[in-house]
This record gives sequence, structure tokens and C-alpha cells, in this order.
Amino acid sequence: MKIAAVLTAAAATTTVASGNLLRDPKTIVQKQNDGALTEGQRRLATQVFDSCLSLHMNKCKQIIDAAHAANPAAFGNVASILYITLKVRPVLLTADILANPDLLLDVPDYQLIGLRTDSDNTHVVGIKGDGIVTYPYSWCVTDAAEATGYRCQEIGPWDCYDELATPPTGQTFVQCCNDIKAETGHLMPDMHGNYLDCYNSPPPLENLEDPLDLGRVYLHIDANNRVVHPPYNG
Repeated sequence: MKIAAVLTAAAATTTVASGNLLRDPKTIVQKQNDGALTEGQRRLATQVFDSCLSLHMNKCKQIIDAAHAANPAAFGNVASILYITLKVRPVLLTADILANPDLLLDVPDYQLIGLRTDSDNTHVVGIKGDGIVTYPYSWCVTDAAEATGYRCQEIGPWDCYDELATPPTGQTFVQCCNDIKAETGHLMPDMHGNYLDCYNSPPPLENLEDPLDLGRVYLHIDANNRVVHPPYNG
């Protein structure tokens, strides 16, 4: 595990109450945050549209509709595509957070890390199946020694793969989350009064409650309706 280098920026004053959502049922926002595509989903899907990244959702739909018209079999020979559109947490550049840490307050549950678990919902496997867990934002804490009154830094990634287990496997959700919180404890709370915590993020397409449907395409978009993850069918 590691924590990256320290960065600095301008002051902010807004405070919000923190909460511990460890293992609580996921909110709608947290479910929307599970949009990153796993390797398992890439194998299940017949079509993954990397070319849609950063495009407006309507332009992306044109690309997908053209692919469907050219090869209906890849989409289960459906007459038309069923689009499932989900809003996800916005991408915030490090430089933007440094200039204005209050931008984080526009992100629901920004203090939570999604731990991608396996299909049995027991061990952390990470987005790529290697046990690596990442956090998408900079973490900002109050610091009187800084001219701005605070400092921001990148945190993670963390390795939640247990090589000592027999056989080697991912750590449990609780083990992984506890290790992350132990390593970052000296950075808590952040300048907004929040504590880093975790929520469980099982692989959505490998869930028996959500069977594979090749005629369905997931679009994960930001507040400006631009695509932030490669759309896929399944």
C-alpha cells in the first residue's frame, strides 16, 4: 500500500457531517458509482464502445445504433437497443480540486471508496481482478502550516490481494477497508469533516438478479450527459 505526494491549494470553509456506511445497504448514488467495467464484463459483452468516451450520450447512441444495424446478431437480434442510462460521480481533475476543494461537496459520497468484490460477494478483486483498489479524488485536510490553510494529496492505490492465503485470494471486504482506513487514519477527518470509508461494489453483470441481455446497453454519463465509461451491452 502507498500514499502519494502532498499537494497544496486555496482555502475552503464548508463543513458537512460524516457518516459510516460500512456494509450498509447501498444508496442509489452508490449503485450509480459502480459503473467501471470489469474484465469479466468485457468477456460477457459482445460489444464495448471505447470510442464513446467523452462524447455526448446522443452521439454515442448514434455510434451504437450504427453498430447494431450493421451486426444485429451481436446484440441478440433485438429490433432496437434498450439503453440504460446512469449518472455517475463526476471526474474532478486534481488541479481543479487544488484550486477549489469545495468542488468535492458536489459529489455525493465522495468520501467513500467502492470495493469491487467477486461474484460470491466475499473477497475484494478490484476492477481489473488483481485486488488493486483506487480512489478517484484528491483528499484535502486542514493544515495551519500552509498559506492556504489546507493541503491536498492523492491517496492510494491499495493492494487488497492476500498472497499469504491458501490459495492466494483477495482480502475480505472488512479486511481491505480496515487496512485502507488504518493507513489513512492520520488524514482523518478531511477539511470538510468527513472520514474515508467503503461500500461494497459487486460485479453488476455477474449477478443472478441481473441476467445477461445483449440487447441492452449501459451508458454511464456525467452531469453534462457525456459518457465517462466505455458503454457495453449485456
